[in-house]
Amino acid sequence: MSAIDEALQAALRRVSEEVLAQAGQGLGREVVGTVPGRPESEDVEIGIDSLCDEILLECLSSAGIAAQVYSEHGADVVGSGEPEYVVAVDPFDGSGLYRRGIPAEWWSVASYFDVDGTPLGAAAVDILRGELYAAQEDGVTVGPVEGGARERVSPSDKESLDSDVTLSAYLMQPSYITEWTARTREMMARHPGLRVWPNGGACIYPWLARGRVDAYLMFDEPRSEVDPGLGFAARSGLALFEADGHGCLEEYQFSPEHRTGRSALFIAACSTELAHKIVAELA
Repeated sequence: MSAIDEALQAALRRVSEEVLAQAGQGLGREVVGTVPGRPESEDVEIGIDSLCDEILLECLSSAGIAAQVYSEHGADVVGSGEPEYVVAVDPFDGSGLYRRGIPAEWWSVASYFDVDGTPLGAAAVDILRGELYAAQEDGVTVGPVEGGARERVSPSDKESLDSDVTLSAYLMQPSYITEWTARTREMMARHPGLRVWPNGGACIYPWLARGRVDAYLMFDEPRSEVDPGLGFAARSGLALFEADGHGCLEEYQFSPEHRTGRSALFIAACSTELAHKIVAELA
């Protein structure tokens, strides 16, 4: 295992422990800042976000990793000399739920890239289920946070909407659900076997890599919700597309200079065929 893989996994184990401790005391819910590129009605930085950011930066620095780090909440450089890696992280995915005291879908997700932007690997922790995911050169694995046997996982192989597809989308915000339901209503009517998992963001990529969901579809998706999952996409062969300025699909590319922007239409799927078939069905 590489030094950066070890550092990220160590950071996420600490994140899991600290989040559970903070939640048990009702701490970390206070608003401490805004999120670049996002209105306050949609997302804010809370105390638990800041704490998880600090843990990640500390673990990378302690391991001697030289990296440019892009968080949902800002940018930092760790280590000395020229950065060897670029890291994209959502330090705590699920802060809207945490802030409201809802114990569901609390994650931390990070991907790392070479300096040219090629995704190399990733790590994620599902805090409430106690699972740690890792994406490395030989694929994606999952195991207990506290250590133990790890299982190699892979995406589903579905290519058709008539194959009991589970489609995921983040639908907990009115601004998202209104357009999503309008654009997908006819598709859902034509394919009654479709099921929707109403959560998403950075945390969906480990589940796509594991085959728990088959595709993730969003409109006006923040790039900061995509980039932390790109290591999982690369190491499991997921297909990721966004609409260009003419409405045509093109492969999603990591672009730090545009990290606070959005994709008008974004889809991640277990196969290119399924991605195109879903988009072809949209109103």
